Amino acid sequence: MSDTQELLGKITALRLRLQQAQGLVTEAGSAVASILRDGANPDQKQTVLERQADAASECDWQIDDALRQLSTATEPEAPVLPAQLTARARRVLERGRDFLGRLRTLAEGLTAPADALAALHRDTAAMNETVLRMIQAFPNAPSAQLRLCEGLEAILNVVAQRLGTLAQAVNRRRQQAAQVDKLTDLLQGLHAGRRVDVRLFNELADAILAEAGEQAPLRWPHGEVAEPARFVACHSLAVAGVAARLIRHDPEHRSRPRDPVLAALILDVGMLGVPVEVLAHAGPLEDEKRRVIEGHVRAGSALALRLLPSGAWLAEAVATHHERLDGTGYPNGLREGQLASLPRLLAVCDVYAALSEARPHRDARESRTALADTLLLADQGLLDRQACERLLTLSFYPVGSVVELADGKVALVVAAPSGRRDLNAPARPVVAMLADAQGHLLPGSRYLDLAQSDGGGIVRALSAQERNRLLGHRYPELV
Repeated sequence: MSDTQELLGKITALRLRLQQAQGLVTEAGSAVASILRDGANPDQKQTVLERQADAASECDWQIDDALRQLSTATEPEAPVLPAQLTARARRVLERGRDFLGRLRTLAEGLTAPADALAALHRDTAAMNETVLRMIQAFPNAPSAQLRLCEGLEAILNVVAQRLGTLAQAVNRRRQQAAQVDKLTDLLQGLHAGRRVDVRLFNELADAILAEAGEQAPLRWPHGEVAEPARFVACHSLAVAGVAARLIRHDPEHRSRPRDPVLAALILDVGMLGVPVEVLAHAGPLEDEKRRVIEGHVRAGSALALRLLPSGAWLAEAVATHHERLDGTGYPNGLREGQLASLPRLLAVCDVYAALSEARPHRDARESRTALADTLLLADQGLLDRQACERLLTLSFYPVGSVVELADGKVALVVAAPSGRRDLNAPARPVVAMLADAQGHLLPGSRYLDLAQSDGGGIVRALSAQERNRLLGHRYPELV
């Protein structure tokens, strides 16, 4: 006998018991009325009232038992369905169960309460559970089931959209975490003297180049200084991401795009030999600690040569990426004519990435400020001017930035300006409008090329906290 048939049998028996109990109540009520009418003695009255109370208790017990059965029956472990589901209702049920499995797969790693993706996952799971529980309460009438299916299908369509958003954002997050883990392991192995195959670094470089080719937003992975290898890996991935975007506009390096990205991935491997207390120092460094920091380029150059014995260019790039054109850099104080183009490019990418990231002694700078400060170093003769100017192709607000416009509206940068070289172009990218000036999210995206607009431009980029508060519920992937 199926669970459904067993429950129907219990309900039938329950109805009979309730009818019997109600009959006792009716009989007791009639007896009381007769006794009161005939003037019976107090003992008879008490007996009748006791029988009436027993009957009422029996009714209460039957009702409580029914509620317990129904409550137990609606638990997920023991679902109770109508006697017969229509084909449409069964499709809704199967779709909801499929979504439930996908939600469970996506749940791993989404445990932080403040995580916008975790909040979207919880809401989506609640919507899907509502659909599954509603089907358990379906009436047997096919016409009623069909009417209810229309509403449940609409809910599942929303669940499907949310699942797509979740899957894309979670997969991107997992890929980024996997990249950090992979590079951390590779750098640790290289620093420890283990044999590391350069092809593993090349695979990572190719993945970063593919992201740049797809115009994926620049990411700034964060690693704690207390874990030096992870801290260095996060910074190196950021530098590699910047380099992958700049070399597309560099006639000298775009024919061999992997080389600059590979160099960016290992340029700071020597930092793994720097003590944590020196890396985490928040104030000005003493001369001795500064020398320890500066020693990382020579150590890194030796490790680069061990990784690729035939790659003298790679060892040179790692050794000289902290040199400055005016001779104020380290380790050798080389000047402009003594520096190859690759370390010049890496120096620009390294400075811009470092300014865009949080450090123990300061917060991360806004993208416009980081770019302007890097350009200022070129104007002062420290960095290569042409390499710095290629940063303008990212615009002051790179793709993926969430910005506030002059009229108070909020938008997402979807494309950097192209084809124009005036000073205002980097501040006027193509954006997708997300919210009005009052902070109300718009029902759909409207694209606007600020370079062609007569209105005001971008005022500032929103902080992570502001993005979470304003956009986290609908656009958690932007937080």
